[in-house]
Amino acid sequence: MINVRKMFLEDIEAVMKVDKDSFSIPWSRESFFLEVESPLSSYVVAEEETGRIVGYGGFYLIMDQVEITNIAVLGEKRGQGIGKSILEALIKLVVVGGGKIVNLDVRNSNEAAKALYYSYGFKLVGSRKGYYQKPSEDALLLSLDIEEGLLDD
Repeated sequence: MINVRKMFLEDIEAVMKVDKDSFSIPWSRESFFLEVESPLSSYVVAEEETGRIVGYGGFYLIMDQVEITNIAVLGEKRGQGIGKSILEALIKLVVVGGGKIVNLDVRNSNEAAKALYYSYGFKLVGSRKGYYQKPSEDALLLSLDIEEGLLDD
């Protein structure tokens, strides 16, 4: 059983492991600290019953616009619905916070993530050439109008 809850400062070390496992250019401890402490940001972690953190996600909200910064799951745990649980938790936080539009970037080759986002009503709105590094790849810009999105209740 996976529990998705708010991220706390004491979670940063475990979250950094997930981040390093998921991204070729992981965030620094300082970056996570600033995000968790920012009043504009909301971050969650996915943890097993043992308390082991196996995923995380977050966004920042300005006015009614949301930018999802990251959703990541340990490689050994991918394909088990954890990313979906994180995305659902984030969207619910967006609704509570008054967000109307959710934006994110995704690697063009990340078929699993694209399928997840499209299943929630995200739409392709653009691309960024060479946005990602290691390896270099274009980013797709996806956007969700909260009133049009799909949530399992």
